Amino acid sequence: MPVNNTLGDQELALLRYVSEASPVTAGEVYAGYGDPNGLARSTIETVLERLRKKGFVKRSQSEGAYRYEPTTPQTELMGGVVDRFVRNTLGGSLDPLVTYFAQQERLSDAEITELERLVKKLEGRS
Repeated sequence: MPVNNTLGDQELALLRYVSEASPVTAGEVYAGYGDPNGLARSTIETVLERLRKKGFVKRSQSEGAYRYEPTTPQTELMGGVVDRFVRNTLGGSLDPLVTYFAQQERLSDAEITELERLVKKLEGRS
């Protein structure tokens, strides 16, 4: 995980886009993410640079343009985001998160199957 591991909502959303599309130029991020979301190209460039300085993306020059890619796999990144949410927002308790999932009516069959798989995995740890 990068050294300064705090992310704002806009940074996280843009990082998720970069993770899915990498390696990607600032222009490609603008065309695929920024413009559809009403963000100026300069905003995209600023956020990409902020993510680079925080250690979440790296850049390399290719064909006259910088190409950005994440420094951490998306699954590891999301795990860190969830861990910080549980620690900072839920006071370290998973109970509210589990209750939230149990009360959701919008979970897809695939999500329910995945939750069941994870519960079985956890049961096997005892």
